[in-house]
Amino acid sequence: MWWSSGIYLSGDSVAWNSMISGFGRAGLYTDALNCFREMLAAGVKMDSMTIPSILNVCGGEGDLIRGKEIHGQIHKSLKYDADVAIGNSLIDMYAKCGCLDNAEKVFKNMTNTNIITWTTLISCYGVHGKGEDSLVLLKQMRDFGYEPNHITLTAILASCSHSGLIDEGRKIFNNMWLHYGFKPRVEHYACMVDLLGRFGYLKEALGLVKNMKLMVTSSVWGALLAGCMMHKNVDIGEIAAHQLFDLEPRNPSNYIALCGIYESLGMWDSVSLIRLKMKDLGLVKTPGCSWIMISGKIHKFYQGDNSHPLTVLVCKTLERITKAKLLSGECGVEEYV
Repeated sequence: MWWSSGIYLSGDSVAWNSMISGFGRAGLYTDALNCFREMLAAGVKMDSMTIPSILNVCGGEGDLIRGKEIHGQIHKSLKYDADVAIGNSLIDMYAKCGCLDNAEKVFKNMTNTNIITWTTLISCYGVHGKGEDSLVLLKQMRDFGYEPNHITLTAILASCSHSGLIDEGRKIFNNMWLHYGFKPRVEHYACMVDLLGRFGYLKEALGLVKNMKLMVTSSVWGALLAGCMMHKNVDIGEIAAHQLFDLEPRNPSNYIALCGIYESLGMWDSVSLIRLKMKDLGLVKTPGCSWIMISGKIHKFYQGDNSHPLTVLVCKTLERITKAKLLSGECGVEEYV
């Protein structure tokens, strides 16, 4: 059997699974979905290895319709009812597609769970700003006999960060060894710096970084720079940015972040210097991208790109919605109307 890329694939699912999984890990979701369609067209049935890979692709692409279709096929086959990996993948897929209620239903209906199951839902709650629910689930997880690992603790700290649970985050981080038997890793420091930085505790965050006994990575400095950008702190922002310039000199995001701080403070000479440095390095900003699914088709909109046929209509509709909210006072600015 030949696939459309010109690569020969056999009639069993092993080669197809490898291709789908590989495309998914590389972020080539469209290619992964096309490969999955080709596999089914070739008469090869999906198995317990295919399903988690394609659900991961559906979550990454935001393809809720395809994800629900696969869930329906899983539901019809009793042999997958007790498959923990598939259940975990369903939870993750629904959460990434914005359907947290569906993710919770899958979790509650699972006959078998493992630490990945609990950690996945904890992470899902965090992404959706439900940090309190993450903390409740952590307690339930321990009551059921599952002890959190370092990945679980990363998910919990990230949940605290997204929900502004500063005291809870500090408590978990400071007592990690005592309560959980883990010394903080780099990813835990990054989450804690992100939590402190988001809510303006930038000096405390910088102190935490300086006192790290581990090698400070770009993820930690990046979290600090993001906090500085949010709160327009140029002094600490410059420290973080210049550390990042040394660690990853060709990452344009770091230069743009520092440039954003300068712009917010009207430091136009500094803005010009950063832009000149980016030009000398040949760096360009990657445009932002948003997407939405309509009738099973994904529409992508890139910053500064008006080539999509619905761009004008979308912009006009968004403008009307914004004006309506301003007039109704829903944006909290009724005193200016």
